[in-house]
Amino acid sequence: MILTNARVATFDDANRVLDGASVEVRADGSIGEIGSGAAARHQEVVDAGGRLLLPALINCHTHLYSTLARGIALPGPAPRGFPQILKKLWWRLDRALDGDDVYYSALIGLIDSAKCGVGTVIDHHSSPNACAGSLDRIEQAFREVGLRGALCYETSDRNGAAKADEGLRENVRFLERTALANDGMIGGSFGLHAAFTLGDRTLRRCAEAAQSLGAGVHVHVAEHACDAGAVARLRRLGLLGEKTLAAHCLHIGRRDIAALARHGVNVVHNPQSNCNNAVGAARLPELIGGGVRVGLGSDGYSPRLWDEFKTSLHVQKLRSGDPRVGYAEVYAAAFRNNAAIVRHIWGMDVGRIATGARADLMLVDYFPPTPLVPENLMGHLLFGISNAPIDALMVNGRFIVRDRRCVTVDERAMAAKAAAQARSLWRRFDTLCQ
Repeated sequence: MILTNARVATFDDANRVLDGASVEVRADGSIGEIGSGAAARHQEVVDAGGRLLLPALINCHTHLYSTLARGIALPGPAPRGFPQILKKLWWRLDRALDGDDVYYSALIGLIDSAKCGVGTVIDHHSSPNACAGSLDRIEQAFREVGLRGALCYETSDRNGAAKADEGLRENVRFLERTALANDGMIGGSFGLHAAFTLGDRTLRRCAEAAQSLGAGVHVHVAEHACDAGAVARLRRLGLLGEKTLAAHCLHIGRRDIAALARHGVNVVHNPQSNCNNAVGAARLPELIGGGVRVGLGSDGYSPRLWDEFKTSLHVQKLRSGDPRVGYAEVYAAAFRNNAAIVRHIWGMDVGRIATGARADLMLVDYFPPTPLVPENLMGHLLFGISNAPIDALMVNGRFIVRDRRCVTVDERAMAAKAAAQARSLWRRFDTLCQ
């Protein structure tokens, strides 16, 4: 296949912007020739109509199980802080989930992600009363929609030792299976909730299991002040490394930043969720300036990574009181570091349009009214491209969205099934609230 007549922003090492260009998509799902002379050799030619062709976006931390909570009502007074939000909403919701909830919540979340131009989703899952096999149900949704991703199960001691053991086993089982499959579409990490809900014994067992499998850990770190000592504790127990994915990292100090950098930890910033939960703002300039690789995620708040990108910049300006702050760091997080994280941990070569990289691409209905060159790409991303409709999404050389519709599943039928599933889930949730 050849995509022709596109304006291409490569996000490769040269960060080129090419007008009227063609991009070859090989049969194996990789990118071939990039230029203007390959079209004649291909039977299937897709005219991009002058649209902007970009690498598909990457969401480095989310919770797909949150999808069916959209619009759910909480009884009693509204939670006053993050610990109450966890107890009154999320820890009740995850206990109410059954296997079908897990599947439909993931399926709808992935459809929404695809229509927002996201090709790779890194998920962090919890369903204590439907733990065994839960990651397989999520993988099923990934395969049906056609997105790329990595999964883990949220091990925690908050529901007792038996549930912690079950979470540990689910991580090990899934990691062993994905290692055998090794198809470049679905990977795994060893999931941990957060240090403040895990005892040292469980953390040591998880560290040993992850190390024996050569896997990294995916963990919430210092999202709230109650977890402020997490970096030092995780370091002491051997859970910080180059494959560690540490979400949030808000309530940390200079020594923590130095430790994260020294151990090569990958941090994921989730600005809209942080704002919604009123937990704080990441110190992006200090983190990135201190040598920490920081990516961008949504923490389940929204499938729109464009909104996370814009919010991240605005939060840095407000936090510092300086309108000059944040541009370089936010650009790096969304368009450099997310791709680097996925390549480094799971070996998935995405996030760039370059020969040999995977053909994870999106076409955007953006026809720039001013010159678009590498030097002003950030301005176009912030004020134009991020607001433009996604016309098409391709993952591994396969169209997932065309003409703004998901073409791999019947999204209207799936939404109707998910709504029925949500009604059942909400009744179970209400029972837990009584």
